[in-house]
Amino acid sequence: MRLQIADLQIDLDYDGNVAEILPNLKPFITQNTDNDKNLICRIATGRDNLPENPGEPVLTSDTGDKIMRLWLTPDHIGFTLTINRQTEYRLTADYHWTEVLTDWTCDGPGSPTALNDFIMLSFIYSSAFRGTLLIHASCVANGAEGCAFIGPSGIGKSTHSRLWQRYIPGTRLLNDDQPALRLMADDSIFVYGTPWSGKTPCHRNDKARPKALFFMEQADTNQAIRISETEAFRRLTVSTSLIGRDTTSFAAISGTLARIAGTVPAFLLKNRPEKEAAILSHNIFCSL
Repeated sequence: MRLQIADLQIDLDYDGNVAEILPNLKPFITQNTDNDKNLICRIATGRDNLPENPGEPVLTSDTGDKIMRLWLTPDHIGFTLTINRQTEYRLTADYHWTEVLTDWTCDGPGSPTALNDFIMLSFIYSSAFRGTLLIHASCVANGAEGCAFIGPSGIGKSTHSRLWQRYIPGTRLLNDDQPALRLMADDSIFVYGTPWSGKTPCHRNDKARPKALFFMEQADTNQAIRISETEAFRRLTVSTSLIGRDTTSFAAISGTLARIAGTVPAFLLKNRPEKEAAILSHNIFCSL
């Protein structure tokens, strides 16, 4: 089956109904498999002959319910995901993530979570070579144009999107956690909905042209301050999914970040969770 995310395609070698396992993928399943021009990655599941990962991992992340480990070998990228400290799933990829192999099967404990994470990882790093970023943000659109509210968890991104939906007519939510920014070959930029929207069930296969990036900051008063391209680049880098130790994908991602930061106007939005803050950011949006 094939997924289309940010107008880029991923082949998933799985014969079952993936939408039953992961409903968030349903809007992104496509029947358009005749043209491989936008095919960025092939994921083969159920493989039991994956290469060994030598030595200690270069990166380990333990969130309690998940332990993720990363190896960077001369020949491949190795990744393991342990669910609930019981079941380990393995993944191997080349350095451009065009061919991904995993031992994942649908009958293992925590298998939906593992598959979702493996598809997201494969999209992040294969799309990096097509000018695409996955950022931690909440994103809204109004007509053909949109904007992103960016910052760490708990800063008020989702609240500000809800204020737009409540007070700005015609607003729709594109994504509430992991939208994609894509720099096209003609230098145009789009922001896309993706299958990964955090706790908000918003999985839109939709896009808009971003008019502004708002970096959120809680404050006692509402104020928007235009920031430099350099500062926008720095703040975007912090909010972008990347493996800093993987110099191949990091170079591609950094180049895209620089182009986007130099093109889309960016603001520090000091705000309270109230209507007036949404009106302020909307007025800026309309003035650009």
